[in-house]
Amino acid sequence: MKKNTRFGTLYGFELRKIFKNRIAMIAFLIFFVFGFIQGEFEVSGNIAPEILEIYRSLDGRVIDNELISEWNEACDEYGKAINDEDKAYESMEEWIKDIAGWRKAIGDLETDYLYSERLAGIEEAYEECFLNEGEKAYWRAQEEKIEKPFVWYDAFITFGIQNGISNTIIIMLLVITAALSTIFASETQRKTDSMIRASVNGNKELYFAKILAGTTFAMASETVYLIVFLAYVRLRWGFDGLEVAEQIIYPYTQMDLNAKDVVIILIVLSLLGTFMLTAVTMFLSDILRNGVGTMAAMIGGYLGLFALSSAVPMQMKTLSKIINLFPGIQISPRLVYEFRLFKIGGTYLRSYQAAGISYVIISAALLILGYFHYKKYEIKSN
Repeated sequence: MKKNTRFGTLYGFELRKIFKNRIAMIAFLIFFVFGFIQGEFEVSGNIAPEILEIYRSLDGRVIDNELISEWNEACDEYGKAINDEDKAYESMEEWIKDIAGWRKAIGDLETDYLYSERLAGIEEAYEECFLNEGEKAYWRAQEEKIEKPFVWYDAFITFGIQNGISNTIIIMLLVITAALSTIFASETQRKTDSMIRASVNGNKELYFAKILAGTTFAMASETVYLIVFLAYVRLRWGFDGLEVAEQIIYPYTQMDLNAKDVVIILIVLSLLGTFMLTAVTMFLSDILRNGVGTMAAMIGGYLGLFALSSAVPMQMKTLSKIINLFPGIQISPRLVYEFRLFKIGGTYLRSYQAAGISYVIISAALLILGYFHYKKYEIKSN
């Protein structure tokens, strides 16, 4: 007799269960509002809108001797404008001090000095990261691809966009654990698992219906946030400056990327990181069969890995690189400052590339292992 599957019905039922979870809905609504808050304060929290307009007057200028000479005349030795009409030049203060040094007064600068100091700082970073000769050669080749001299654009908006995207992962952790910690645990805690297992669709179909429902909720939540955040930024601030070289935001990076490229990378990593956190949460719910235990394990593990990243020295290169792939660390605009590479089959992968691949592999492995555990657990419970 042919089995009468009702996967669509099961999927809809599991999705409704998630949306009926009050804690999950409160977390989702907070996350939704957070998108508007981030869209406003990631920019206005760092600079007043009227100052931003003044700073934009230098956009599109090539960073050459002419511009640096103007900066020397307009600003004092600490990078502050001498006269109010020259306030636009203050927008370059942080970039110049990143290269020339923060803890000293700045005399008359020349363009050649800034570009040479940038390269000297990168060479120091090679040593601090314990790069081998192959990695150094890779980055020096990437440097050759970067167009110079750089073109100046005020980076407050692009910096705010990149940070607003990267900040989602910690909030998504709370949303996911609130919504999905009980996705398998509730059956055991209510002692209904034996009855469900005895039904026609109580095995494979139900497991994958739960997985799909949980994944749908998590990915939809992340997507809604990104849409709200980016739409607000577009309407409030505009997207001017996204074509600027990433070196204007992070001068020591040797990645031939512009700000928009980094935004896209962060969006992809945020979605893949959300997928992995979802898979880990559902796997733990399946294994532990306890909602509170699952939530504690997720949050504790997240914070523990975050703390471990600071405790592991750079000398332990392999372990340090692997820990750095953790979403709470990797999903950051500062990923462009990660010089350590992963070599697979003679090909170098940048850290963010290795992270994206690892998120997919880990997620798939946990979902498959979870299925076999689900079958084994349910059989034992009867």
